Amino acid sequence: MGTLKVKSEVTERLPSAAELADFAQKLLENFPLNRWHGKARQAITKLQAGKIAVACSGGADSTFALLMIFAAFPQCRERIQVLHFNHRLRPDSDEDENFVLNLAKHLGLSCSTFRPECRNQTKVDEGTLREQRLNSFLELCKTSDTRLIVQGHNQDDVAETIIWRLSRGSSPQGLCAPRPVHKHGQVHIVRPFLAISREEIRSGLADVKMTWREDSTNQSSSYLRNRIRMNGLRLLKQDVDRDLLGGMSRSRDLLEEQEDAMNEWTVLAQDKCLKEGKLDTIELKTVPVAIRRRIIYNWISAEINPNALSPNQMEQILKSVASDEKLDLSISPDRKVMLSENRLLVKVKKPDSAGWTLCSFARNQALFLPDGKFIRFSTKTTTPALIQRILEGQVDASKEAYLAPKGRIPVSLFCRTRIPGDSYKPLGAPGSKKIKNWMIDRKLEPSERESLPLTIDSKGQIIWVPGLPPAETHRVQHGVKEVIHLTYGLSATLL
Repeated sequence: MGTLKVKSEVTERLPSAAELADFAQKLLENFPLNRWHGKARQAITKLQAGKIAVACSGGADSTFALLMIFAAFPQCRERIQVLHFNHRLRPDSDEDENFVLNLAKHLGLSCSTFRPECRNQTKVDEGTLREQRLNSFLELCKTSDTRLIVQGHNQDDVAETIIWRLSRGSSPQGLCAPRPVHKHGQVHIVRPFLAISREEIRSGLADVKMTWREDSTNQSSSYLRNRIRMNGLRLLKQDVDRDLLGGMSRSRDLLEEQEDAMNEWTVLAQDKCLKEGKLDTIELKTVPVAIRRRIIYNWISAEINPNALSPNQMEQILKSVASDEKLDLSISPDRKVMLSENRLLVKVKKPDSAGWTLCSFARNQALFLPDGKFIRFSTKTTTPALIQRILEGQVDASKEAYLAPKGRIPVSLFCRTRIPGDSYKPLGAPGSKKIKNWMIDRKLEPSERESLPLTIDSKGQIIWVPGLPPAETHRVQHGVKEVIHLTYGLSATLL
């Protein structure tokens, strides 16, 4: 995250501060609060006492969103922060960043910009880029005590998402996206302009002579969403003899209403079905199949990464529950779902050998290991009390470690079991010693030595072994603002 030096040529293309304020007010007059989505409007009104973040790419939709929030909530301007992520995938992406920086500056708002850790990204699909932006924005919100992020999605985005997800056989839950209000922990992501079309937004900006940035990749046929917008949705608008976007938005609202009701019923039913971490299939069969499916999905999500479960596997589980047939279904290399004696359970399979090869795990994600343990990589903003606790050694090294790398905290770390020749220098050790010898010193059984995970950085250096302090190279000292927090323990499936 950082701020670039503002280029004067971008500033000259922007209206003055006074003109921007006037443009924003005119936009609000043309699109008053009663045109905003009701749920989103209520959420902003409820949460406006805190800090407000507005995601802005510099495009028409997000520029419109920023100006509308600026005009509608003048009492909040000192607490509004603009967020911009520069993926650096286009030659002119730095100009987009400068546009947003200048726009925020002219409006008198603070602005935080983000860039990917690695310049040469290998994954540039829509989902990966969206997750990259969201994770960065959520991380800033956590550290700045911000509870509200405003995004500029519009009515066309609703239609595109419905068409896109229908082609994948999405559930009603998936067809509710993008929601006007969506919670990520304590942060509310709010989309007030889902009731306004893309054409209206651009016409509104043009009417007040407000400029914006055009992303050339929006015209690329490489992305499915672009093809839907440029081909399928365009033709549908021509063929349908009524308000297509309004109808699809209405459908989305109704689906969300029913989805919320289904979720409430699922929670009530799940309490009866869940017994000691297993699902009672006798109770499960008393509820409709739609509720049954949700209960199984929620239960699987708590035990295994739900993305590991394919639609066909879900159907196999549902069929076994309905017919009382025994089930022994592998979901991942080390976990399977079993049905026996009216109980649905997840079983961790014993690995053929204790050792396993290098695996990567991303920030804020847990890596589930073949022996039923897990290791999780997260970050923490330090406080004087936390620094003091770390320096005084008040950390259970068998369960967690705090590390301070030189330079930026990485996006992901790596993990594997010991291989011959591995050596490591923990904090306070007089020198480096082979991992095998450290394990012998701790009187670990041979089987435990082979399954203990070693956390490794991108340079291939071992930075932590559970039971030992972190590597000397990652010592936490006074003045460090953010640290890596590694946690290690027993997977929830075995608790």
